[in-house]
Amino acid sequence: MATIIVEDGSIVANANSYVSEAELTTYATDRGVTLTTSADVLIIQAMDYIEVQSYKGARVSSTQELSWPRSGVYVDGVLIASNEIPKDLKLAQMATCLSINAGFNPLAVVDRATKREKLDVMEIEYQENANDSAYMPGINRYLNKLLVAGSGSGMVAMTRVY
Repeated sequence: MATIIVEDGSIVANANSYVSEAELTTYATDRGVTLTTSADVLIIQAMDYIEVQSYKGARVSSTQELSWPRSGVYVDGVLIASNEIPKDLKLAQMATCLSINAGFNPLAVVDRATKREKLDVMEIEYQENANDSAYMPGINRYLNKLLVAGSGSGMVAMTRVY
């Protein structure tokens, strides 16, 4: 059982999460989801995904455990305080927890795409150009404003040359 230590923006020693177990439980309950895996395990697994992202701005301190807090991050034209953990980051972590709880880990190995499966009279064929695996777009919806453009956020910086 992991001990969850929440980063609150003050550069908490040994922090390993942006949300508490209580916050995750409330988030899940509010959405009618019953957690089948312990909250602490889901939180740690979700952090594996959250922490590999390329975020805007810079870490506030070279000694902080996690990617946040950060300085120089603007969201919708508003500067995020360098001692703040953005709400969207916390929501992304909790959405990732629910995704993992449902069996869809964004860091899991993706098997080959199936073209056709047939078992007796039952047959499955996946649409051409379909995703190779199930995914939860809500996670990236929360993260997009916090990520560096072109870092998997679905945004690409373009320059027109005349």
